[in-house]
Amino acid sequence: MEVQVFDISGKAVKKVNLPESIFGVPMNEGLLHAVVKGYLANKRQGTHATKTKGMVSGGGKKPFKQKGTGQARQGSTRSPLMPGGGKAHGPQPRDYREHLTRTAKQSALRVALSDKARHGKLLVVNDFSISSYNTKHVVKALGSLKTPSALLSDERKDDFLYRSARNIHGAGVVSPAEMNAEHVLRFESLVLSENALNALQQRFEGEKA
Repeated sequence: MEVQVFDISGKAVKKVNLPESIFGVPMNEGLLHAVVKGYLANKRQGTHATKTKGMVSGGGKKPFKQKGTGQARQGSTRSPLMPGGGKAHGPQPRDYREHLTRTAKQSALRVALSDKARHGKLLVVNDFSISSYNTKHVVKALGSLKTPSALLSDERKDDFLYRSARNIHGAGVVSPAEMNAEHVLRFESLVLSENALNALQQRFEGEKA
């Protein structure tokens, strides 16, 4: 698959070939759903909790006499039926983590990348040309590339791109080494630098070995 390479002003400068093994994979909705669901589940803290009737303080005394009041009998103010009582069947702390195999995560990323390329939502730039913390520079580049909601990826040793884009609504930054299917699908477009594209190819070749 051949795609245009742009500069940050949106001008086409050349073309590159995308490897079919990474960007030409058929859609697999079941795999994407399972893997993205796993990523989202693994982010959950699972610290939610409510007090049961055994955790609520008080309740040692019967709230009112058994008979003659016209109300249902109650033995404790801690009952879920009483105001201020415990919660019946409420959430308790639990671990939501799901095990994802390396093969599944790698395959899901290939599917997500291929879907972006197939629908014209993958853009390759020769260089982001950023050498300092400059949010206006990134905003202007996104406007020129016509990608208001985009995930940016570059192989860098500094954090200029990350810190310049982190406050832009609809934009995100991830390194090629940390990219996963959930990152790619969260944004409408994916913008890769040529360095990021090469790093992704090396990553997949390394995982295959």
